[in-house]
Amino acid sequence: MSAFLDRFQPDPELEDRRLWRTAKPLLRDAVVAFAPPYPEYPKLKVRKSRGPSGDPACPSARDASSEIEVMTYAVSGNGFEAFQERAWDFILAHTTAIEAALRTKLFAWHNKQMGRFLEEDLPHDKALQKYWREIERQVPVAEPSAVDRLFKLVGVGLADSGLDDIGFSSFEFQTGWDRDHGLGVVMHRDRVLAAGGLTELIGFPGVAEAVKAVQAYDLDEADFVLQDS
Repeated sequence: MSAFLDRFQPDPELEDRRLWRTAKPLLRDAVVAFAPPYPEYPKLKVRKSRGPSGDPACPSARDASSEIEVMTYAVSGNGFEAFQERAWDFILAHTTAIEAALRTKLFAWHNKQMGRFLEEDLPHDKALQKYWREIERQVPVAEPSAVDRLFKLVGVGLADSGLDDIGFSSFEFQTGWDRDHGLGVVMHRDRVLAAGGLTELIGFPGVAEAVKAVQAYDLDEADFVLQDS
């Protein structure tokens, strides 16, 4: 067993997943200061019985944290070590490029959610209108820096499959746009592939096939397109 694998503990809930808490390598100061569809959000309190967590709905998303949970998955028959360790090493060696790619994706995703919100939800709800005015006073919603006030990185998933000897990775976010599902952004090396709910695309066999399915209906300009082989 390698030193990398020694860091992880079995997940009591999922047999094919192992867990490790470590220092957050990027997007350290980003938080969910506001949640546009949820005007009650600023008043919510963290449940004392549970404490802060990476659950999409946890109000602790408002608070910056220095750690994330790293999750290794072994669902494709390649074990818990090689693909995931190389993916993690790549992340640590290329944090600037990966953060830049994530920021581009998060801002594009934010713009799509905001467009729907402004068109479908906001015109019909006075409570949302009041809350949105408060958000606009404090968040530059039309600027890329909005990412730092609407997303919080809480986890990184590492798959036992990839496009080469480096596994897929997924960056898991709490987000002010979706407190039910959160957001998971799947990458390979420093290339963004697709986004779904938190841990939705990374923890199952056939990550590449799941990415292609998402890309068929949801593809941003900067995403790396997977070709059918």
